[in-house]
Amino acid sequence: MKFSTAALVLLPLSCSLLSLPLAAQCSKEFTTIAEIQGAEAQSPLLGNTLTTQGVVIGTLYKNSKQPMLLLQSVLPDNKTQTSEAILIADKELAGIYQQGQLLELTGTVRELQQMTALTNISHSVVCAENQPVRQSTVTLPVKQLSDWESLEGHYVVLPQQLVVNDSYGLARFGELLLADKRLFIATEINQPGRAAAAFEQQQLLHEIVIDDQNSKQNVEPVPFPGEGLTADNTVRVGDKVQAVEGYLVQNKAGYRLLVNKKPVFTAANARQTAPKAKSTGTIRVASFNVLNFFTGAGNNPQFPTKRGASNQAELERQQAKMLATLTALDADVIGLLEVENNGEAKDSAIATIVSSLNQQLGSEQYAFVSSKVKPGGDDIKVAMIYRTEVVQPIGTAALKLDAPFDRGSRPPLAQSFRDQASGTEFTVSINHFKSKGSCPKQQMPDSDQGDGQACWNPTRVKAAKALLSWLDTNPTGINSPNRLIIGDLNAYRMEDPVKTLEQAGFVHLAGKGQHWSFVYRGRSGTLDHALASPTLAKQLQQFQHWNINADEPAVLDYNTEFKSKNQQQSLYAPTPFRSSDHDPLLMDFKF
Repeated sequence: MKFSTAALVLLPLSCSLLSLPLAAQCSKEFTTIAEIQGAEAQSPLLGNTLTTQGVVIGTLYKNSKQPMLLLQSVLPDNKTQTSEAILIADKELAGIYQQGQLLELTGTVRELQQMTALTNISHSVVCAENQPVRQSTVTLPVKQLSDWESLEGHYVVLPQQLVVNDSYGLARFGELLLADKRLFIATEINQPGRAAAAFEQQQLLHEIVIDDQNSKQNVEPVPFPGEGLTADNTVRVGDKVQAVEGYLVQNKAGYRLLVNKKPVFTAANARQTAPKAKSTGTIRVASFNVLNFFTGAGNNPQFPTKRGASNQAELERQQAKMLATLTALDADVIGLLEVENNGEAKDSAIATIVSSLNQQLGSEQYAFVSSKVKPGGDDIKVAMIYRTEVVQPIGTAALKLDAPFDRGSRPPLAQSFRDQASGTEFTVSINHFKSKGSCPKQQMPDSDQGDGQACWNPTRVKAAKALLSWLDTNPTGINSPNRLIIGDLNAYRMEDPVKTLEQAGFVHLAGKGQHWSFVYRGRSGTLDHALASPTLAKQLQQFQHWNINADEPAVLDYNTEFKSKNQQQSLYAPTPFRSSDHDPLLMDFKF
C-alpha cells in the first residue's frame, strides 16, 4: 500500500498549545483517536466513556435521517496498524460542525456495523477552525486486507485507473465493485482446492466497493455512470473508472468507499451489437438461456408465472429482448435453457418462442424439436430449435428422464441433424446441470467442501458421467461421430464436471484465453460450455461468447419491480442487452 505525504500540515496533539481564540476550551489531556482505534478490528477501549480531539473530515450520509461525522487525529501516531479516524454517531452534531473544525468531544466507545465510533456525546466544543484534512493515497492491490483496517474512516484517494467488476447492487444500493483488473472465479483458472483458495485470497486484495453515499434504495437517477444510467447509457463490467476518492468505511459486507465526487467512467468494454458473422457454408450452433421464459399457459391465474414475468406487460418486454437476441444469433441450431415446462401446445413457452421468432423474421424459418413426452417435473426444461432449410432432424428426439436427471439436473435433450448442403450428420445435446444453490442443510458429500466448486458437485459429476454413457448408446438412433454437448453445466472451466467430459475425449471448444458467460459477486467465469467429439472439433471454424448479458447491470432487464414509471421506460429497450443473466455462446462448423 502506498500512502500520500501531501497536505500533511499538522497540529500539535494538545490544542492548548495553539494560539487560537478557543484554545482555552480544549483539554490538555485526552485520549487520541489512534488509542481508541487500537491495532485490532475492535477498539481496546470498547464501552469506555472518554474525551478525544480531532479535525472534522466530513459528514457521512449528509441528506439521510442519520448523518454522522468523521473525525481525524490532529497528529498521526506513525503506527501503520492503527486508524487515525473515528465515527461520531450523533445526527445533531453532524448538522452543526463542518469540515476543518478541530473538535473536542466526550462520548462512549462503541462498534457500529464494524466501525469504531463515539456515541452518547455529552460534551462537544470547537477548538479551532480551518484545519487541514489529510488524504491517504492507496494503490490497488493492497498488501494485506488488514491494511484497510488502518484506513478506517480516512479520506482515501485511488489515483489509478480501475475496472468495473460487478454492478449487481448498482440500481438498488448505488454501489459498484471496482478492482485494478478483471477478476475471475478461482475455479475458472485454477484447480479446485488449495490453488483456487489461494487465488481467491489474492484477488480480494485487488477490489473495493464504491458507494453513492445515499442511504435510500432504488434512487432516481441511478448514480453511476456520471450522466446517469439508461438503457443506452450503460456501465459494463470491464469499463474503466478514474478519479475515485471518498470516505473509507466498513460494514457487515466489508470495506467500501463512500465517494465524495463523481468518478469518471470510460466505456472500455463497448457493446457488440451483433456476434461475429459466420462464414459462408458453415453451420452455426448456439446455446442461449432465456431467463425463465414463462407464458403461464395452463395456469389459473396466468400471472404471475412461477419464475418469469409477473404480468402480460413484463412478458411482452421479456419476449422482445429474447427475440432481438435469437434473431441476431443467426444460428441453425439453438439449444435453449430455462424454458417453461408447460408442454408444446400453441400457447406453450417453446411454441411461443418459435412462432414469435418466425413472425419477427417474416417467414417460417424455425421449428422446435418435439420431445413427445414431458421432460421431467421441474418448472423449467431445456429445448431446441432449428432452421428447417439448413438442417434436417433425423432419428428421434431423445430425453434421459431417469437418475440423476429425475431431480435437480434437468433431463438432457438430444437430437441428430443432417446438414442439407453437405449431408453430414451430427448430434446435439442441450444440458442444464444442477445449480450451486440451495445447499444441503446437513453435512453430506453434496455439501460445499470448501474447494471452490460449491455444493452439489458430486451430483453434477454423476450427471456428466450419465450423459456420456447415454450418448454412447446413440439415443437418437443415429450413430454419428460428430457429437456436441452444449448448455449450462453449472460448473466453471476447471471444475470436476467439465473435466469429466474432457477426460472422456470431448474437446472444450472455447480454447485458450479468457472467456466468461456469467458474473457472480464480482467474479467472471464460464458456466455455459460447448464440448465436441474429436471428429466434430476438427471442423470448428469459430467459437465465441457474445457478452451481452453478464457484463450489463441487472436493472436493464425486462422487470418493472423497484422502478419508477420513468425508469420502466428509460432503463428498458427491446435489444439483446440484459435479455438474460447468461451470455449466449456460438460455434460455427465447416463440413
